[in-house]
Amino acid sequence: MAKREFRLRVKISRLCLIALLLGGIMRFVNYKSWFALSNYKVDAEAPILEERLWKFFPEDCVKFWPYFINEAKGLSEFLERDLPVSVKTEMHGLGNFTTKIRWLEAWLSVEWRGEIWNISRDGKMWALNQEGLSDSKSSIQINPVWKIPENANLDGNVILQASSIGVFKSPISTEVIGSFIDEFRGCEWFDNADSVTWERRAGLDLFVLRVTHGRQNFEILIQREKYAGQDLGAIIGEVFNKLLTEGGSHIIDATYEGKILLRKL
Repeated sequence: MAKREFRLRVKISRLCLIALLLGGIMRFVNYKSWFALSNYKVDAEAPILEERLWKFFPEDCVKFWPYFINEAKGLSEFLERDLPVSVKTEMHGLGNFTTKIRWLEAWLSVEWRGEIWNISRDGKMWALNQEGLSDSKSSIQINPVWKIPENANLDGNVILQASSIGVFKSPISTEVIGSFIDEFRGCEWFDNADSVTWERRAGLDLFVLRVTHGRQNFEILIQREKYAGQDLGAIIGEVFNKLLTEGGSHIIDATYEGKILLRKL
């Protein structure tokens, strides 16, 4: 009788132990499931952007979403160096994340170091022929194309990149170009320019615009400092429109104080 009771107690103990182990396993599975990154959404402007994100997504974050709170910033910074995109991740409640990926919009295009580059309004720069940009708004060339000599007013605090891969801070001053665009945008002669070359002459910025109108070619030289307080855009526009009726190709030289010189091109 005593042996039977002992055996029964052993069986019950074993069953309790098995039940305890199973319960622990179930709690562990539920715990892991609760902390898995299951409520994550990627709102990407193009499929290639979502594919790029998952290619470099930290694996540990998939199993344990609290890791992603710290890793999200690093992932965004990496993607923004890799492609011309803006990446923003937001958390909506515990374990609920949404990452938005959008192409950067080109503000201007420049020809520099033998390549065409796009620059965003906040000064990020990338090569137009970079792989993966086709059919995106980041790949659109903005006219007129600015031709920049390699030593033209570069920002000495920016480390120049050795290759055209990725996105980096523009060493070309966007403040000077932005000021020029803001002053002359809307002028017919500027809006129809084929290219703008920015260089330095006698310590001042010199802008050379090349404009084609039918069979007529124009070269417009501008040093804005020489015409402070004057509506230089309207003055050049008046001269430009008059020359259109006269025919021929011309140089419009606005690099002299108080006057504009005309020469045959």
